[in-house]
Amino acid sequence: MAAAPATLPADAEEQIKSILSQKDLTQTSLKEVRAELERHYGVAAGGFDGFREEIKAFTSKEIARLQDEAPEEPAEPNSVEPEQLAAASASSAAEGKKRGRAKESRQSDQTDAAANGGKGRSKGPGTKEKQKSLMTKTTFKESAEPFAVQIGNKKVKVDTKMFSTGSCGWWGASKVNMDVDGRDVLVQCQVSCTIIGSKEWSES
Repeated sequence: MAAAPATLPADAEEQIKSILSQKDLTQTSLKEVRAELERHYGVAAGGFDGFREEIKAFTSKEIARLQDEAPEEPAEPNSVEPEQLAAASASSAAEGKKRGRAKESRQSDQTDAAANGGKGRSKGPGTKEKQKSLMTKTTFKESAEPFAVQIGNKKVKVDTKMFSTGSCGWWGASKVNMDVDGRDVLVQCQVSCTIIGSKEWSES
C-alpha cells in the first residue's frame, strides 16, 4: 500500500462521482466513500483522513446534484402495510362522496357475499392471520438473507430490513442506466418487499 499523499489526487472528484453512482445514497457514509477512494488509489486505510473536509465537500456536492436529478419520492415507499395502502387508495377514491361511497361499498360486499352463497368466510383465515405468528422478528433477523434483482444491466442488492412500521422484509435502491430509443437515461429504482403479517411478530 502506498503512503498517504501530500494532496488529494486531481481526479478525486470524478472518482467520488463514480463511487456514488453505484451506491444507495440513503445508506452511504463519508467514511465509506473515503475507504473506496483509498482502495482505488492503493492508499493504506486511513490515508485520506487528512482530506476529510475536501472529500466531504465533493461528496455533498455530488449528492445534491443526484438528488436534484432524481424524482422526489419517500425513503421507504413500500414500508406501509398492504392493508394501509388499500385503505389510502379507497379513501382517495371516495373523497367528496365519503358517505355515499361507504354505503355503496357495504352494499357491494353484501352482494358478493350473497353471490358466493355465504361461503366467503368458510375458506379459513387470510394470509395476514396465517403468518402473524409464523416466527419472531429475531428469527427473521438471524435467518433471512439479502438477494439481488436484475434491473437493466445492473444487479440491485436488496437487503433485509426492519421497516419503521414494525414490519419485516427486504428493501434496496439504486440508480440504473436504461436505454430508451437509443438514449441513455438514469433511473431511480427501489425494491421493497414487506412480509404480510410480520408487523404482529413478537421481538423474540
